Amino acid sequence: MTEECLDIEFGGGTVSIEDLLYEEKGFVCFSGGKDSTAMLLRMLELNDPAKYPIHRICFADTGFEFQELYDYLIFIDCYIQEKFPGAPKVELLKPAKTWEDWFYGEVTRGQNKGKIRAAPLKAYPCWWSREAKLLPLERENKDYGNVYIGIAADEPNRVQKRDPKKKRSLAIRYPLIEWDWTEDDCMAYLDHLGIGNCLYLNFNRIGCYHCPKQSMYSWYEVWLNWNDKWEDAKFWDEESLKIRTAGLRTDYTLQELEDKFKEGFIPKRHNKAYECNTCEAVGLWVEGHLNEEDFDSDDAFERDTDFMQSKLSKEY
Repeated sequence: MTEECLDIEFGGGTVSIEDLLYEEKGFVCFSGGKDSTAMLLRMLELNDPAKYPIHRICFADTGFEFQELYDYLIFIDCYIQEKFPGAPKVELLKPAKTWEDWFYGEVTRGQNKGKIRAAPLKAYPCWWSREAKLLPLERENKDYGNVYIGIAADEPNRVQKRDPKKKRSLAIRYPLIEWDWTEDDCMAYLDHLGIGNCLYLNFNRIGCYHCPKQSMYSWYEVWLNWNDKWEDAKFWDEESLKIRTAGLRTDYTLQELEDKFKEGFIPKRHNKAYECNTCEAVGLWVEGHLNEEDFDSDDAFERDTDFMQSKLSKEY
């Protein structure tokens, strides 16, 4: 890679699509994870625009990504421009409102109407995933007849049955499943190319560094290797505790976790470290199986202060 290439900034694609038909246009939901990266590069490698048209490659930025992921996105964008001349550049999509707008915003319906929202809840689809991932992608891909999502063949539970009556449902495509590529196949493919994401040395799944759904081991990795991210996560944990007596976890505060880690506690690493499942949520959203209300969680028990103060909260 040249220094000039590594200094690039993200931008829009150069291919004009104004005159293309709906079914001729292709949109890649790109997360920077192993599955979506392998999917993207393999489609470009196949060089079959009739079967796999690609006109936009979009990454929805939550604002809570690891710097290593941003660096990887730049690297992949550079790699694509060198290996596949004429391919679109990687674009960063931003949410309409900030995390702070939603965190400090009021619940708008249900028995908790008027209360400050605070952090996303573990038992429900994440409102920040909706605002920072789903809606920006939906806004940009609604006019594309091919919307590619990187779900591997050994994750069939994450794929919903298409509804032939819904146009948007028919637009969703899972190339990895079409090729029968598993998660291990994706990792092996990237290793063969020599361009794996270094974050997989620490995590099995890549997500927001303060994600309430991540495992205990993931929290340990953040504490051990990313002090600035850990401190930021602690801030939001403490802010949420002030608002609704529940932070980013329901068993320990992050300060309590830090104390345990300092005392020598090392959690076990399981197969799945993150459970954000953004790609799955994109598919469910577009196919109509999830709607906006599913993400609001206004009536969630985790907003019930009395419940969260009870011993049941330790069992959840």
